[in-house]
Amino acid sequence: MECYRIALSRTLGAVSFVGCGDLRISRATCDSRVVRPGDLFVAISGSTNDGRAFISDAIKRGAAAVLSEQPVPGLSIPQCVVPNSRAAYARLSMALRSNPASDLKIAGVTGTNGKTTVTWLLRAIIEASGAPAGLLGTIEYSDGVHSEPASLTTPDSDLLGHWFSRMRQNSVRYCATEISSHALDQRRCAALQLSAAAITNVTRDHLDYHTDAASYRRAKSLIGELLHEDAPLFLCIDDPGCRLLQPELLRPQNVIWYGTQNDAHLKATLLQSDPYGMQLSLGLRTGSVTVRTALTGKHNIQNLLAAAALAEQLEIPHEAIVAGLEGITAIPGRLERIDAGQPFHAFVDYAHTPDGLAECLRTVRSTTEGRVICVFGAGGNRDRDKRPLMAQAAEAADVVVVTSDNPRNERPGQIIEDICGGFSQLDKVIVCPDRAMAITRAVGQATAGDSVVIAGRGHERTQQIANRSICFDDRKVLRGALLRMMNTPQYILTPVSDSAPHEQIPA
Repeated sequence: MECYRIALSRTLGAVSFVGCGDLRISRATCDSRVVRPGDLFVAISGSTNDGRAFISDAIKRGAAAVLSEQPVPGLSIPQCVVPNSRAAYARLSMALRSNPASDLKIAGVTGTNGKTTVTWLLRAIIEASGAPAGLLGTIEYSDGVHSEPASLTTPDSDLLGHWFSRMRQNSVRYCATEISSHALDQRRCAALQLSAAAITNVTRDHLDYHTDAASYRRAKSLIGELLHEDAPLFLCIDDPGCRLLQPELLRPQNVIWYGTQNDAHLKATLLQSDPYGMQLSLGLRTGSVTVRTALTGKHNIQNLLAAAALAEQLEIPHEAIVAGLEGITAIPGRLERIDAGQPFHAFVDYAHTPDGLAECLRTVRSTTEGRVICVFGAGGNRDRDKRPLMAQAAEAADVVVVTSDNPRNERPGQIIEDICGGFSQLDKVIVCPDRAMAITRAVGQATAGDSVVIAGRGHERTQQIANRSICFDDRKVLRGALLRMMNTPQYILTPVSDSAPHEQIPA
């Protein structure tokens, strides 16, 4: 962390001090294991641990002061007491780097689905205008020059400050950032002031963390608190979840509705479509543009419009908006087409929610002459009630292969059994816990005119099994299966019998 020395009262505003009148610091951390002499230790309460339990360890390592939400009696070092330690840590992490984010125009995107697509499109638009762009999201973090694989959709507060500092060093003036519901709830972005924001949709996800739909919706609404006072919040009018969200917003008067419905402030109109793309008219605040895109599906009509609306708010000209949108041929793991010369379509998609999977299959169905074959699973140690709902969404396919996703510390067979409980009938369901074999089986089922969809993991390059992380990229596995089939004319897999899936699950 950069060594700017800051006063806490000036950085955090009206806070209370115990054992001192104010504090000046040059480094802060919320991890007692990395405390160095002179540091401020920030005691953050997490879902499993309370940071106050580690204050003694921080003091032993040389912490000069503690920041927490309640005074801790008996401490030998000064204390700073704040209403929200997470938000305070976010502001400190940025202030200790001399507030690099304040030098950028930042567009934030949240929503259950579509965040990655919108931010990637927005970055392409900014770059088409001749300016470098930063990007923070599910796939990668980029400072406008160099990029690295992402660890979280939204970095933690310290890492967020680090990346914005890198952007400033590279003279980057724009950043597109995904902001997850976890990050909003945990106030990781409290130090940001957004020039514009969009909420793509709010459907079911992360209820293992947020406990219920209302809490999840409230977390999403917090993006409105990060906006500059007059900055717009773009909400998708086509999404019922966004409509439910509006009453919870800090400044509902700043909402601009976008979508395909006639009462939208910004409306997208589909002019023409085929399996390889769409032509659209995008009605923006300062005029309409016509775009030919390689992306397909109603959800991408909404995503393209959201990216264009955000870009217009950032004062990017229409020519760059068109050039940027038309220049994107694919987004990693988002209905990404895998072509090895096979006589059918094959896609990898990140759809891992019931709504996301349903929309993915609707899109593929609309341009498929033959059957739709879907491979999917569900993550372990996550919202268990979502699993049968995933099965219900998958029933839109003609052949369904249920497999492992990221089982983490759950038994894959149990996850699959939970999924299978949601099917209304099992006659078109194949169970194959080994994901590589499941993908191979799906390819073996396909004939000319069909579409194969491998859903759930998208761009991910590793699979989480127990405490291990193994290399596994759906795109590479699918391409390998397709090449084997194309290079071996006799390569035919016998269709799996119609026996009940529960009988095929290993104990």
